[in-house]
Amino acid sequence: MSQVESALHTCDSCRQPIAVCDGVSYGSLEGGYRQLCNRCFNEEIARSDGIDFQHVEFQPLEMLDAAGQRHEFHFRVHLLGDRVALDAFELRDEEPRGYHFQIIGDPQGDLFALMGQLVERMRRALALRHLKYDKQFGWTIADFLARGRITWDDEQDGRVPLLVIDGQEITWEQFGRMLMSFEGWQFKLEIYDRSKEI
Repeated sequence: MSQVESALHTCDSCRQPIAVCDGVSYGSLEGGYRQLCNRCFNEEIARSDGIDFQHVEFQPLEMLDAAGQRHEFHFRVHLLGDRVALDAFELRDEEPRGYHFQIIGDPQGDLFALMGQLVERMRRALALRHLKYDKQFGWTIADFLARGRITWDDEQDGRVPLLVIDGQEITWEQFGRMLMSFEGWQFKLEIYDRSKEI
């Protein structure tokens, strides 16, 4: 069982400092938990599952969105037994905020090829704009379609979600005001796993 940690720790295996968003609390209630860096976590999973897995550290990548704004993405590789997850995310104030992408692959496949697929998915997503800013009304939905990600809103203690659309954090109240411009219309809400392209 694992949980991504945000705080800075020292890896209990290699004794190296764990960068923000690069650590895992690994273990169980019965046996206790250890703080591991991603590399040591992946090596531990590979050893316990008998998988030949080579951990790769990808360097941050800067990309432009449709509005010409720069976004710096950091990458994290997590071995999950019979599959591997590759995440790309932005950091703001040392926390993952803004855009977040994930792709799932074969742990014995080519991680560089998987990275290429993820980057292409990111390019397609960054080329789209779902929001536009109006001086009078603030953020509005462009072209009758909004895609985004549901996250935790600390300001609301998780009672309502915080949405990330076009890499922009949108409160539930802001989103509600956007929807009110379509009063009387119909809508369709579909939920997808974060590793799926929508």
